[in-house]
Amino acid sequence: MERYQLLLEEFDKILPIVQAVSFDVFDTLFVRVLHEPENLFDLMGYQLADHGFAEQRKVAQMHGFKQMAREGRKELTLADIYDNLSHAQHDSAVLAELEQALEHAVIRPNPEVITMFEEARNQGKIVVLTSDMYLPQVFFEQLTERFKLRVDHLLVSSACDCTKRDKGELFDLLKQRLGLAGEQILHIGDNPLGDVQRAKEKGLHTLHYRPSAYPVSALFEALPAVSVSAYLCAGLARYVCYQDTKSPWYRLGWQYGGPLLHGFLDWIQNEARDEGIDRLLFISRDGFLLHQLHQQHSAGTVEARYMRGSRVAFTMAALSEQNFIESVPFFLSGADNITLEDLFTRIGVELPDSSVLKSLGLRTTMRITPDTRKSVGQFLVAMRHKILQVARETRRGLYHHLLELGLTDGMRVAFVDVGWSGTTQKAFERALEGMLELDVRGYYLGLSEPAESLSQKTGLSLKTMSEALGLDKRDRTLLYDNRAVAELFFSAPYGTTIGYRQEEEGRLSFVEDCERGIDYDIGLLVESINQGISDYVADAEQLRRELVFPIERYLPMQSLLQLLGRPSAEQAILIGQIYNWDAWASSEDYHIYFAGWPDDSINHYKPDLWPAGWQVVRSLPKESFSQVDYLSTLKHNAVPFVETTASRRAVERAAQ
Repeated sequence: MERYQLLLEEFDKILPIVQAVSFDVFDTLFVRVLHEPENLFDLMGYQLADHGFAEQRKVAQMHGFKQMAREGRKELTLADIYDNLSHAQHDSAVLAELEQALEHAVIRPNPEVITMFEEARNQGKIVVLTSDMYLPQVFFEQLTERFKLRVDHLLVSSACDCTKRDKGELFDLLKQRLGLAGEQILHIGDNPLGDVQRAKEKGLHTLHYRPSAYPVSALFEALPAVSVSAYLCAGLARYVCYQDTKSPWYRLGWQYGGPLLHGFLDWIQNEARDEGIDRLLFISRDGFLLHQLHQQHSAGTVEARYMRGSRVAFTMAALSEQNFIESVPFFLSGADNITLEDLFTRIGVELPDSSVLKSLGLRTTMRITPDTRKSVGQFLVAMRHKILQVARETRRGLYHHLLELGLTDGMRVAFVDVGWSGTTQKAFERALEGMLELDVRGYYLGLSEPAESLSQKTGLSLKTMSEALGLDKRDRTLLYDNRAVAELFFSAPYGTTIGYRQEEEGRLSFVEDCERGIDYDIGLLVESINQGISDYVADAEQLRRELVFPIERYLPMQSLLQLLGRPSAEQAILIGQIYNWDAWASSEDYHIYFAGWPDDSINHYKPDLWPAGWQVVRSLPKESFSQVDYLSTLKHNAVPFVETTASRRAVERAAQ
């Protein structure tokens, strides 16, 4: 944010003293959603079913430069390149047209620079696009028309036969065309030589545009094979780096969650088709967004439903006199430092009044510790009549819910969840006994141990995308140990469904348990992350409709593993500040941080829900953890940075 703020402040200082603003085009006003610009040639090869085309295209460009020099010209043209490329199946005109069509397909406006473009336009400045590029001028005319950008002049090196980069002659032509001196023009671009040094040499004001860093190159080293899908996935994921007015949660969702859920959903659908699944069941809350994405972008695939439930709800639905005692350890799981009231709230059971509790030597605020755990367990057993009443109501509600979802005996269903130990699926299958006969197959991102091993222990049918991708034991362990961060991308903006209630009119309602002890709106955090994911997938699906390529799965998983296991300091602090994410283990005055320290008012806390993040945070000065309060924007409407004329417009646009 500071990088962009400083750029906008400098822009606001210069704009009043100039009459014209010139914008570089590629990597400034517009960006390609590709890992590298040259990946366009790989994409052309993919479209042509010609694996050697990319190299052929690069060689042709070198020969084109030699032809240009022989003819005494100063800039290369697209015609020069294709005059030097002989293709067995397509002539030069067809190839040149395909290259331009693919350029249009992968180009996106850069929101950061578009903000400055619009401000210059609003202030009545002359607006010019100035580009060193071999593409013809008509390409740029089509580009501005497509995105409804009104420009006064186009100066393209291939049409003008002079460049910015060599001697700055395109800037001389710019001054001549506008009839202005250099100090009356501002040029904005990304290239230190062509856009900054040469422009300054010609007397222009300059702004050096530099996007946020996006370290993705190392991820390609881990790929078993690099594909067009990976290049497009990396480029589209990086596009969020040009959207600095979006919240950090949105950007996290776009960059990591978007590619991950896109690939995971594709894997789920392929597995479902192969296994003859009758119904995909996306389980709340993990399956909330997956189900939405499936409905929006996967028409004609396997039918899907969103099923409200949780391990709590399914365990309660399966509870009986016969299995009650063996269920007591579950009720006490994850209960360290929570209160007696929390314990009963999270299973949807009301406590007796305080006088009854006092007679038993208990109180609602009593914390569960090793010293009190035994007496609390005994109290749970004493409360079994009340708990079983709630359990019976939960069972009736679950049956009603299953019927609403259209489930019938004999169906083969996929139980879709983020994963880990199969306990929720096990509880579900136990709840089904005597209710419905379903063939249940579990589809997960990852598990606590290999699916085959866990299947042998539990009798469950289990599959994971992490194993399908060939992740080794080290990476699967990293995923499981730092799973809390992965779960950020699999949530819903409401509480955990812990039960069901049939209202008098026959309508089914859901009993929810919400996070305790938080002073920020966790629903807003989830909505922001989910919006980033949704927007990424929508853009990716648009690209797929135009270009028809497979969905990438391996690169997003490697990107997630990098975030989980090797986060930057900024990422560790951003995510580390989240606390009491999991309602099951949450309590007032007890903070469970992803990775961090509470303030002095909190007496009970756990700092390391995310081990790798905690390792980074604890290596930093303690004060750095609270220097930026990322959760503050979830408490009130804070302006993300100091307002300037252009930045204010950026914030307003982001809020729309």
